[in-house]
Amino acid sequence: MRPRLQFLTLDSAPLGHVEQARLALAGGVRWIQLRAKGLPEEEWTRLASEVGALCRAAGATFVVNDSPRVAAASGASGVHLGPSDPSPEEARASLGPDALVGVTVNFPAHLSRLRGARVDYVGVGPLRATSSKPGHAAPHTEESLRSLIAAAGLPAYVIGGVTAADVPRLRGCGAHGVAVSGAIALAADPEAAARALVAAVGGV
Repeated sequence: MRPRLQFLTLDSAPLGHVEQARLALAGGVRWIQLRAKGLPEEEWTRLASEVGALCRAAGATFVVNDSPRVAAASGASGVHLGPSDPSPEEARASLGPDALVGVTVNFPAHLSRLRGARVDYVGVGPLRATSSKPGHAAPHTEESLRSLIAAAGLPAYVIGGVTAADVPRLRGCGAHGVAVSGAIALAADPEAAARALVAAVGGV
C-alpha cells in the first residue's frame, strides 16, 4: 500500500532541502517530494539526486515537483504535476510505465487533467491558507473536499496547512492520506513532528 503521508520540502524553511528530507526520513516518513522553485535545471537535478539518494537508502518513495525532466535525470520514483506543468501524458511518456505520476486538483475543472493518461494519485486542497504557497486556491470545506476526492476516483492526499489532528476527519472525507510541508519543515523539531504525523496516519 502506498504511504499515507507525503512530505514536501520547503524553500523558505530554516533548513535546506536535503536536511529537511533527512530529518523527515529519520522521523519515519517514507514519501518525500522535492519542491524547489526557481533553480537552474542543472542545480535542481543535482539537489534532486542528493535527496533521492537519501530516500533510496531509507527505502522511501521520492518524487520531484513540476519537472519530468528533472525527475528522469535524478532517478526519482516519479513526478508531481501542478495545473501549469507538463501534462500527465507527457510525464508518462518521459518517465515510463512504472513511474509515479501525481496531479494537483484544486477545482472540479482540474479533473480534466486526469483524462487520457494513467495518473497514480491526486493532491487535493488546500485545506487551509498557507504561507508556503502564495496565490493558492480558496480553502475547501469538508463537503467540497469530499466531492472532489470522490470525483477524482484516485488515491487522494489532502494538502494545505494539514496537521496531525486533521487526519481522522480527512480520512472520513475519503482521503487516502495527507501531504504536509510546513508542519515538518517549519517545526522546532522536524524529526519529532514527522514522528507525530507518521503516528497519526497509522505508521507510514
